[in-house]
Amino acid sequence: MTQTTNAFLEDKDIALLLDIANLACHKGMPAEARTIVDGVLAVRPGFAPAVITLAYSHLVVDNFDMALDILAPLLEQSPDDADARVIQGMALLLAGRRDEAEEAFTHIPDNCPQHLLATELARVL
Repeated sequence: MTQTTNAFLEDKDIALLLDIANLACHKGMPAEARTIVDGVLAVRPGFAPAVITLAYSHLVVDNFDMALDILAPLLEQSPDDADARVIQGMALLLAGRRDEAEEAFTHIPDNCPQHLLATELARVL
């Protein structure tokens, strides 16, 4: 049975909203993505996937410092969050802070898909 987050949104609804927000980022609509994420965070304050999507919405418009600021509390609480580390590493790498990016990527376990993504991103960039 699906856990209900409130009377209106179930877990699958939250996941779909975050998928739409990520798609909005890919389509050049970061402001719209942030509106969606703000709604999710209103229902689930501090929800890691929403925080990561919010950071990503800043990354896609080269606002690297904002992305890093958004991720900082999450990474302080969950330093091994692989998804957050990938976004952190990407922001650092794109900001020209290669050494810090490599450090962020080292926190991603070798056996998870995010490690492969981070490794490939670092190689390509």
